[in-house]
Amino acid sequence: MKKTIMVIILLTILLMPSATSRADSPITATDFYKAYMDVKMVQRAHLEGVMGLEIAEFLSSPDNPIDVKAAVINALSWKFDGKNNAELYAYYLALLYHVPVSELNTDFLGADESFCLGYLTVMDDYFHPEFAIPLLDEAIKSINDSFTVSMIFAVVKAQAAFDSDWCAVWREIKAVLENKKLKQDLRPEATKIILDYMVLYKEYCD
Repeated sequence: MKKTIMVIILLTILLMPSATSRADSPITATDFYKAYMDVKMVQRAHLEGVMGLEIAEFLSSPDNPIDVKAAVINALSWKFDGKNNAELYAYYLALLYHVPVSELNTDFLGADESFCLGYLTVMDDYFHPEFAIPLLDEAIKSINDSFTVSMIFAVVKAQAAFDSDWCAVWREIKAVLENKKLKQDLRPEATKIILDYMVLYKEYCD
């Protein structure tokens, strides 16, 4: 199904009030970029925290591995009051594909770009992960063998379940770990950082 990605939606996400603080949650407590700090673009994203032209180009380049792209986005990090990196990346994509931002949709985007835009969306506003899920769902249709993509999607879905079902938080991660068909394209140290936090929710399934 065609999914329109409009800046007005991104702005709406950023401006929505947040009811509670979630300093510890699947999105905010999984800083796996630390396993990629030998990569210059990850270092830059961590230092600047803001989407720039070079970072946008890096995310859209087919020459860069998907796990490193995910680490760059993770390094851009989050703020309680929200960020606008997804909006900035959407502007870049609109220029790249010569369409108005209001007409930008996944028909124009590569699977990596849909993944990056989706992950940026939830990092910008982790209080509303539901806005990222359609983009990530679209990406995983084409990148369904990637452990990185599957794990990030699981973390986002875990974030969506965080307020209502802590067992579901762990089940999302567990399903990825048990999928032996996935290509292990995420650094083991990065996986460990994610699991060290996510495994805390395992006890709620007992």
